[in-house]
Amino acid sequence: MSEVKIKYEELSDEQKNLVDCIGAEAFIKLVTCYGGTTLYVPKADSLARSKRDEAIRAEFDGYNYRELCRKYKLSERTIRSITAEKNNRLRNAPLAGQITIEGLEDLKTDC
Repeated sequence: MSEVKIKYEELSDEQKNLVDCIGAEAFIKLVTCYGGTTLYVPKADSLARSKRDEAIRAEFDGYNYRELCRKYKLSERTIRSITAEKNNRLRNAPLAGQITIEGLEDLKTDC
């Protein structure tokens, strides 16, 4: 296929905006690699969200919902949603010195 030369003035307004944003070379590469496909571009804040959620889970101790709400400026409902899995693990973890089902085998005696 022969190379087609297109002038900036011939681009649509949306294409011009993209060229202005990422540059002509990157635009050509984007069109070459992804032309004709649907491409989702995430919002900048969503890129940071997973890192934020990871930090929240690391800081969560099972009781500090309000502290995390204030620190991250999120609702308690959001903090509870982010920490739900870790909270379940914390609640279901055996207490110090508590014998688990698996630990019962170690206590077998000859009765």
